[in-house]
Amino acid sequence: MKHSKSGPAFRLPAKILGKFASPDSLLTSNLTLRADIEFTTDCNLRCVYCASLNRFYTRQDLNLEWLDSIVETLKRRGVLTVGVSGHGETTIVKQWNLHCDKMLDSGLQLYISSNLTRELSEAEAQTLSRFIIVQTSCDTDDLRLFKELRRGGDFRNLIYNMGKIRACAVKEGRRPPDFWWHCVVSDKTVWKLEQHVNYGLAQGVKLFNFINLVKHTEIEDAKSVGHITELPPEQLQEIASLFSKVFQTIKKNGATYICDNLFESISERLNHDPSYGFDHRSGPAHTTRQELGMTRGCLDPWIYVKVAVDGGILPCCRTSEALGRLDDNTMLSDIVNNLNMQMFREKLLTGRLEEVCQTCNIRGWTSIEALRLKVVLLSRFGKALPLLHKSGILLPLLYRLRRSALL
Repeated sequence: MKHSKSGPAFRLPAKILGKFASPDSLLTSNLTLRADIEFTTDCNLRCVYCASLNRFYTRQDLNLEWLDSIVETLKRRGVLTVGVSGHGETTIVKQWNLHCDKMLDSGLQLYISSNLTRELSEAEAQTLSRFIIVQTSCDTDDLRLFKELRRGGDFRNLIYNMGKIRACAVKEGRRPPDFWWHCVVSDKTVWKLEQHVNYGLAQGVKLFNFINLVKHTEIEDAKSVGHITELPPEQLQEIASLFSKVFQTIKKNGATYICDNLFESISERLNHDPSYGFDHRSGPAHTTRQELGMTRGCLDPWIYVKVAVDGGILPCCRTSEALGRLDDNTMLSDIVNNLNMQMFREKLLTGRLEEVCQTCNIRGWTSIEALRLKVVLLSRFGKALPLLHKSGILLPLLYRLRRSALL
């Protein structure tokens, strides 16, 4: 990423800026509400569509000696939740649970993305029972298909581990973590999706994230699965009805779903024909076509950081280019407002987007003025969010907003 050496040039119109913030303050951030710390890029599974099967993929563990400094900075910046996973499987790192216990004991609220297919020890289940969210990679409840897609995994171990984690929480009189299932949708899994969701709801799953299959054409195993847009048009119409039914079932059972960047790819295949029923609120907003005066509706570079396994600090979960790097002399606090971070934020605030933002499949489009106003409000009132979080009000409110389609 190349940045101008002259520094940020962005200036907010006085009409929007008002008395709430100075222009320069909108390029800096005094809080990090959410963070991800990548413990490893290694994994105990070899899923057929995973980029880790690429022969150039690097398997590496984080230098856990950095953890104390990272945690200190995040707590000082009012962090609400911290993820302890990245592209790999955290639970295969030696003594991972002891490091997480220490973070939990310090007052942090943790979440994790795990395949949960290795049988957990009592101590590991105990640690996970203290988390607020356990996100699980789980495409299907069909035992044979699960093993075929997630090689080395067994769906039965996943269900056993979920029960073990809950039992640890119940034993100590605590509320168990919320379980989320992340489901990669492909031509192999889509027709079994209704049964899979019903099974998940019966297991108390609170959120289903339907993820678009990413095809890695250079990986031979990836050829065994196909994108749903490769199916015949008449089958895509069936998929529209299927998803409509699945969404209704999820909402009726008080759960939540996310379905970013799935429907617009189907709509594009069908030349945006509305008769196919793919009018989904999160679809067209995620296309790569940027109109004049628009930018991505993304606050991540202000409120989120990812600590990559190599010490790189990233402003969102999609980019792979670090805007700073931890080492013996550089801490997270030195990076969150460095020049690279400010320039990245400026590009969002002006609509001059990096390619990773231009092609983002997570954040939808919004007007530049709307994003600027959000940043103004964040700079003014953002410090109240940790207080709402501690009071127990914030997360239920966000859940309700998600279910009501306002987020």
